[in-house]
This record gives sequence, C-alpha cells and structure tokens, in this order.
Amino acid sequence: MTLPTLAVIALVVVLTSISKSGFAGALGVFAVPLLLLVMPAVDAIALMLPMLIVADVLSLKSYWRRWRGDLITQLLPAVIVGVIVAQWLITAIDGRWLSAAIATFSAGFAIRSLFFANTRYALLASHWGAKAMGLLCGLASTLVHAGGPPLIMYFNAKALPPHHYVATAAALFALMNGVKLIAFSSQGLLTLDILLLALAFSPLALVGNWLGVKIQQRFDAQRFVRVMNRLLLLLAAVLFIKLMLS
Repeated sequence: MTLPTLAVIALVVVLTSISKSGFAGALGVFAVPLLLLVMPAVDAIALMLPMLIVADVLSLKSYWRRWRGDLITQLLPAVIVGVIVAQWLITAIDGRWLSAAIATFSAGFAIRSLFFANTRYALLASHWGAKAMGLLCGLASTLVHAGGPPLIMYFNAKALPPHHYVATAAALFALMNGVKLIAFSSQGLLTLDILLLALAFSPLALVGNWLGVKIQQRFDAQRFVRVMNRLLLLLAAVLFIKLMLS
C-alpha cells in the first residue's frame, strides 16, 4: 500500500470522527469520495464501516443520554429499510456506476448546503418527513456512508438544540451501523484484510473525536462546514473527471 493511500485513509478516519462528534455526521459525505481516489468503491464502502463504528462508540461516550429517544423511534424503522435496499444495490451495481452515483450525491449535497442552506421544509418535520428522511439516511449511509445530509435536513426542520442534534445523530448512527455490520458480514464484504486495516487506523479516531468536540465548543461551525462543502464540490468534480478518463 502506497504512502498517498495511507495518508488518505488517515485523513478520512480523522475527518469522520470530527464529523460525528462535532457536526452530527455533516462531513461524513467526504469519506467515501476521498477513498475512491485510492481504492475501488466496494472496498472503500467496506473499509469505512469498522472505522465508523469506532467513531460511534467515542461519540456516544461524549454525548451519553442526551439524545431524543422519540425521534430515534420515528426514524429507525425507515432507516433499516433503507439499509436493506442499499445492501442489495451495492452488489448489483457496477463499480463505475456506483462511483458516479457517489460523485453525483456529493455534488448535490454540496450545492444544496452552499446555496440553499437556509431553506426550511415544514413537511420534513412531519411523521411522513421522518419516514422519508429515515429511508434516505439508510440508503445514503450504506451506499456512501453519508447518512448525515438527510438526517440534518430533518433535524433542521425540527429546530433541535445543538446538544440534542449531535447526540441524537450519534445514537441513530450507532444503531444503524450495527445493522450494516450484520448485512455487510453476511455478504462477505468485510474481509480480514479490511478489518485489520481499519483496526490499525482506529487510534486516529480518538484524535478526531477530541477535535470534533473542541471545534463544536469553540469555533464557528457554520463557517467550517461551508469551507468543507466547497472542497466537497471540488472533490466531486475530480471524481467525475477520473471516471471520464478511465
């Protein structure tokens, strides 16, 4: 494995942990697109899962019992359906099409966040809004490990306080990744090499978790997310160019 590949994996681990402990998963959309620069789509998706579970454990510790159980109950059934559907899509779709879908989703999320961030959708706060966003969260989380965007749109519509926002997202992602772990294992996506690689980089999740909590407490989170979304749009463009040239 080359030095650039190791550097990208290290960056992804830290960024994912920052995202979970500081921004309710808002930056998780970066992880798989970054890994696609150095590895195939299916390997990137499989590698992220054990890393996410480590980050989940750390985030739950940081925000223990501060989540909204009623919202988790509303969202979780639809999330599980999304995970099951996406699990089938992973093995049925060609790698190039999966990469293109990831790039498209990344670009769409970045554009929405940069230019329509203040748009409020009252329908999302309803019972059916919870089902729709839960389904999208399960799909996006399984296909690109980016369940944050649909969840964030729902939480924005509910106008959650910051501590409930991050804690509820952390608890829901932990439950969802447990379901994904069973699904991925049953289809043989989690090989021993993938697990050992994830284990080797897991200490960096501690660094990311600490940074995420500090950033949320001391820095302008909105400005940080805007910068990251600009970079995400650039990254999506790089992925499209890579697909066209391959």
